[in-house]
Amino acid sequence: MADTRSEYVSAVIGAVDALRDELVEISLDIHSHPQVNYEEQHAAKLLADNLESHGFHVERGVGGVETAFRGTLNGGGGDGPTVGLLAEYDALPEIGHGCGHNLIAISNLGAGLAAQSALGSLPGRIVVLGTPAEEGGGGKIRMLDAGVFDGVDIALSSHPSSNMTSFDTDAPPGTTWSLAMASRIFEFHGKAAHAAARPEAGINALNAVIHLFTGIDAMRQHLRDDTRIHGVVTHGGTAANVVPEYAAADFMMRSRDRVYLTEVLGKVMNIAEGAATMTGARLEPPTANPMYEDVRPNTTLAGTAEAIARDIGMDVDPPASGSRGSGASTDFGNVSHVMPSFAMRFAVSREPVPGHSRLMTEAARTDLAHENALATAKVLGIMACDLLADPGLAEAARREFAARGA
Repeated sequence: MADTRSEYVSAVIGAVDALRDELVEISLDIHSHPQVNYEEQHAAKLLADNLESHGFHVERGVGGVETAFRGTLNGGGGDGPTVGLLAEYDALPEIGHGCGHNLIAISNLGAGLAAQSALGSLPGRIVVLGTPAEEGGGGKIRMLDAGVFDGVDIALSSHPSSNMTSFDTDAPPGTTWSLAMASRIFEFHGKAAHAAARPEAGINALNAVIHLFTGIDAMRQHLRDDTRIHGVVTHGGTAANVVPEYAAADFMMRSRDRVYLTEVLGKVMNIAEGAATMTGARLEPPTANPMYEDVRPNTTLAGTAEAIARDIGMDVDPPASGSRGSGASTDFGNVSHVMPSFAMRFAVSREPVPGHSRLMTEAARTDLAHENALATAKVLGIMACDLLADPGLAEAARREFAARGA
């Protein structure tokens, strides 16, 4: 097997190097055409067309999601596991690619194309999944529910990580690699009136939103340290001289513990109902958006990725002191509760850069970001081949997945 591994490692590295210009061009194209949740027609077509041109069997609009796709390539070595490589490509409103999803797109596309160079002698198959709407839209959740992930045994992906490339290979039982997240849009209906001549005739829906914010702020001191609640006013009225008859706010609630998060959500709902009672406004029943699960660790996969990254010469940083993965949330967490999963985090800058910022948008198009995204494609491509070639590795990842679920 050693000889076989050295051959496919060389093949994957050579393939990514040969595809460099093509992949960087795709990244910059996606970066310059930012599209938000479920509107990523440009990026989805660009990526699906590329896979198809390289011989993948591509299905578009899978799971009833217009901007999702699935590209499959079978190995030549008979039956074996299916490894999924998850590409993301949605942007943030106004900020654009301030989370670097253009880099996630090419690192997973590149990994799939590179693994293709060795797949002829390996069992199983590679699937590149185009997963839209990670930024709050829950694209992977819709795809899971629709059966798009059926048959996938192990999921791999990636994510930009400011100025650090690090691997958490020490995740004790009960820890997570991200926060679970629930979101709700709270809509209040009041009654319009002249704000000066007849204010007593109106019911101020904006006051209800303000009470919602102040109620949540009053609750913060009683929440656990790992809990986050943040929101924005999406509609606050139309004119200062009109009592607002409609107002709305969008909130996200997060915690490392989904059970505790459910309790927090119940308290926020009570506050919203109280705000409606205090003002006389009517609260529209909020739509129950799917919950983002926390990312379940898999140190078997993390350790494998770290070893490959070091072998190919990436600069690997130690995990931040006290760090337990990301303080953000992702629908990749839902995937990690269904199958063994790992998303590699890689540096895009030399100095710390905040995510979801215009600084990150700029960092996501730099030479350094692209060099590390391409190196990540090599790591994921080699890792995918390892999982196909070594039944023991895939089984170890499954055992850890089952143990953490128990």
